[in-house]
Amino acid sequence: MYKLTIALIAFLLAIASFSAQAQMSDRLSEHPTMNTKATANEAAAVTRDMVNHLHLNEGQFLKLLPLNRTKLAGLNSINREYKNDEATRAAKAAELEAQYEQECSRILTPSQLSQLQQEHGQPATAPASTGNGLG
Repeated sequence: MYKLTIALIAFLLAIASFSAQAQMSDRLSEHPTMNTKATANEAAAVTRDMVNHLHLNEGQFLKLLPLNRTKLAGLNSINREYKNDEATRAAKAAELEAQYEQECSRILTPSQLSQLQQEHGQPATAPASTGNGLG
């Protein structure tokens, strides 16, 4: 009786495990660019370039690698999904870039972040206000 109960529990756990794996593979297949070798290689190259230009430490490299992978996969997805809608594609890409910079600000030092923004053609600091200073 005891062996039968153990075998039944093991069987149920195996079924649950297979079900979870199937759900995960379904979820990943919805985002085919998330796990492509090309995206992973490109993210590694971008991150290595950041190491050279921004003088990242190992911890920063390890945190930025998946962030760069996610950003590149997101850009690929945006370009594919909105290929016929330039305005929406540009807006989505800008939104993704803003999220990327927000995450980078948690990883990089202020001087590294400033240098990254300058390399991307953005001002190092945003103006404090948009007013004319008269009132």
